Parts: sequence; structure tokens; C-alpha cells
Amino acid sequence: MTLMDTAGMVRTAMLLLVLVAPGEVRAGHGEAASGTAIGTGAPRRSLLHRRSTNPFGSQYFQSASAIPLRRGEGLYRNVLVSWNALSYGITDHFSVAAGLDLYSMLNSRDRAPVWNTRVQVGGSVGGAFHLAGSAMYLSLPLTLPGEEGDTTITTGLTAALAVITYGNPNNQLSLSGGWADDAQGRIQGPLLIAAGAFRLFPNVQAVTENWFFLEGSRTLMANSLGIRVVGEHLAIDVGVLYNEQLAEAVLPFGLPFVGALLNF
Repeated sequence: MTLMDTAGMVRTAMLLLVLVAPGEVRAGHGEAASGTAIGTGAPRRSLLHRRSTNPFGSQYFQSASAIPLRRGEGLYRNVLVSWNALSYGITDHFSVAAGLDLYSMLNSRDRAPVWNTRVQVGGSVGGAFHLAGSAMYLSLPLTLPGEEGDTTITTGLTAALAVITYGNPNNQLSLSGGWADDAQGRIQGPLLIAAGAFRLFPNVQAVTENWFFLEGSRTLMANSLGIRVVGEHLAIDVGVLYNEQLAEAVLPFGLPFVGALLNF
């Protein structure tokens, strides 16, 4: 064996040690740095199995959980390029949000853009329970039944909701309930939202969000299901949004979507 062969083997061994060494050791904060014996401390974590922290526990696809953003923390969301939204923590218990959809399958050129605003106050009430109060305004197209057939209008809905969340950013269930009204007497009724997120793999969550608007004698529903790939500051959402209108206009199973969440 030549000297060059030996040097090559050493370099390869060092590279493998870097790749499979615990993340804390590579960062200078592991067992060796803390004075404990190497090999007896925290479990080993490779680059392929590293579990990212989850700064996205306050946000589902569209609705919010009762887990608050921290003061000065923000989220930027983009869905199918067209939908853009921002959420920001004013304090540890008070946040504001706004979103705008200039053009997508939810509206058309002859209607105003879909947009919303939201303010929310809340936080932990003990253990894994979180409670929040939310006020929201949503401008969107809705189909109304009539004697001469259905008519689609763009209207604004104001909603006041109570939100309860059980869990943590990785595994949680949320129930929201309140009243929505367009202030013109045409559309009003109870609004319910059931949502959840569950960590399936180190950096993959299953996310579901389901809206139920009990308007008159009918129930308007929007149901979504997908996965979220979680990173330290960026998450990618892939899912499907379903309701009757989308099933007729897009695909029988609804509207597939891809989104991104950026924590700042």
C-alpha cells in the first residue's frame, strides 16, 4: 500500500465520520463539548435523519391554530404562485395576517381578487391546550341559489371565531367555531373549521383542514388534505382542495396545489 493510498483512506474515513457524527458534535455542542463521554450521550443523528424544529405550528393550509406566533416572528405563504399571505406576531399573544389571490381557479378576470385579513389573540391555557379568539374578513366568490338558477357573486364575509388547539407544533388538533355574515342579509350562518397536523416522519407532516359554512338550508364545505415537508425556515405543502365547484371546474377530486411557507 502506498502513502497516497493511505492518505486517501484517511480522507474517506474522516468524511464518513462527519456525515454520521451526531449533529451536536459537528456543531461543537455535543458530548465532547459538554464534558460527557463520547458515545454515551444523545442519540446519533445523520444528515438523512435529522429532525428539524417546526416553526409552522401556528398555520395550516389557510386557517390558523391557537398556537401563537412569538413577538417579532412572521410567516410568508405562497400557494400556486397566485396566493400570497403574511402573518406576523405583534406580541407573544397577538398576531395579524393578510392574504391576496390576484388570479387563480378561485376567481376570474371579471371578478375582484380574493383577499382576507385576520387578527388573533390567544396562547397557552395550561398543558397542551391553547385558546384563541379570531376576527376575520374574507372576500371571495360564492354561489347563491335562486329561482332562475344559481348565481355566483363576489361578497365579503366577516367572521368571529373561537379556536381551541390541543397539542404542539408537531402533532395537534384544532376546532374553530363562530358566526359569519356578509352584513347585507344575503349570507349568514355558523362557520366551523376542523384541522390537524401530525408528524409522520422526521421532517414530514400530514395536514388536513376542513371548512363547514352552514348557510340557510345548505352546508358549504371545503376540504383539504396533504403533506408538509418541514425545514428549519422553509416548509413545502403538497395537497388537494375539494369542494363541489372545484370538482366540476377542475378535476373530479378537486384542485391539486403546491405551496411554500417561509419563517422569518
